[in-house]
Amino acid sequence: MRYPTSFDLLEFFGSEPVVQDDVSAYTVSDEDGASLVMSFNTADNSLQTTLLLRERVIAVVCHEGMTRMSIDEEGLTCEFVHDDTRVMLTAKVKPNILVAWSGLRTG
Repeated sequence: MRYPTSFDLLEFFGSEPVVQDDVSAYTVSDEDGASLVMSFNTADNSLQTTLLLRERVIAVVCHEGMTRMSIDEEGLTCEFVHDDTRVMLTAKVKPNILVAWSGLRTG
């Protein structure tokens, strides 16, 4: 599994990660009071998003077995494929935070 470069992630999130062992965690906030903590583990290709509104957690989603992570003009995209299921994450942080998880059965 290839990850975006640390420079690409820094540019996307606008902040340095907090790194502990194999886990990198990025935190970003917008002017509407929303915050996103996105952490991923390169050892098991897992990713977790925590969405907060005015410092109150409103959603936590975690998936393992990430098969792709990329950054382009549309935002950050991650794909997880398990047997007959495909889960996608799309995240944007500018101008406002947007996190969308979706899943489809493929078989």
